Amino acid sequence: MLQDRIDVLNQGDENGNDTIAKITLATGRVILAFATKNLYAGDWDFGPTWNYFVEAERPFLVDTGRRGMGPRLMEMMDRAGVELADLGFVLLSHGHEDHDGGLFELTQASSLDIKAHETYRLLNRTASIEAPLTHLAHYPASCWRCPMPESFSQKHCVEYHHERATLKTTSVGEGDSGLGAGISVMHVPGHNPDCVALLIDEEVMLTGDTILPEITTHPTTEDCFRFTRSLLPSRYTDAGQLYGLRAYIRSVKRLREISRNHPHLGVLPAHRLFSNAAWNLLDLRARCDELIQHHIDRCAAILAVVDSQPRTPKEIAEEHFEPRLLAGFGIHMAVNEVVSHCELLDHCGDAVWADGRLIATGNRGFESFIRNLV
Repeated sequence: MLQDRIDVLNQGDENGNDTIAKITLATGRVILAFATKNLYAGDWDFGPTWNYFVEAERPFLVDTGRRGMGPRLMEMMDRAGVELADLGFVLLSHGHEDHDGGLFELTQASSLDIKAHETYRLLNRTASIEAPLTHLAHYPASCWRCPMPESFSQKHCVEYHHERATLKTTSVGEGDSGLGAGISVMHVPGHNPDCVALLIDEEVMLTGDTILPEITTHPTTEDCFRFTRSLLPSRYTDAGQLYGLRAYIRSVKRLREISRNHPHLGVLPAHRLFSNAAWNLLDLRARCDELIQHHIDRCAAILAVVDSQPRTPKEIAEEHFEPRLLAGFGIHMAVNEVVSHCELLDHCGDAVWADGRLIATGNRGFESFIRNLV
């Protein structure tokens, strides 16, 4: 059991903030887990970001927490006996601010190699001609379809993107990508096009945001591909290879397939590893099944909303989600979630778009469509 291999070096609060834990695998390899505060609040709170130091021929760090958390992460590493000079590189699970926001601060303290999926580098640059709106011309392509309003971006994202644009990354590929013996990489897009997961010693899986306890990660929307396609390698010909609910469900199924051959595989997620004063140690296969069923149920609920009359994504979100989840910026997250499901319903012929509204066709093929995605 993974819990038997966890030694708490510093006990944080009831939701894990500031926790430092040492995980010793059966192979003797040590993984250190550092929970840095995420600073979000309200009902959309994911909890702290869990960043992982992995012992290897070239030891490395997976993720760096939010912007402003770099110094705190370095303090936590020092307390656990790890210095920046010990790191061979930093690997990013994906390019969201609560995962790579602290990276610039670490690079100011030490010269670090940075590894990420190839799409991280390609979308982490501006391309003003392709930008869908004028005010996005100075933002990287990864943010062109961000669900948050411009006011949020101006307040929270400008300096972050300016810093991130200065970082140089090298690409990490599928499979054995030179991270060290016993470590392999899986590309698991959907939440973001650059998401990766790590299988370590066939004993634990670092899943980033792709598989989380207690909460469901939000997918991107396939509409993003319309704007970023020209920036990506030519082998990406379909939005569902990188974006949206189709990509996400395929990634969940890939991880579920790994669990068939490794039924006791431990899961180290990027959020909610510890919450409500307890460790959340997942059965990977069971959690993957839960997530697939969750999205089937949400598609059914959306169709039930539009059966009576066509609705916009915002109207669907307001009827489907609890009011507390729509407060503040929650409405933008909810609409993005709805759109990702509407896109899938359109793909399988259960609904069509007309004048920005979703219209039910009377078909009910979404469940078999989802279960047959490979």
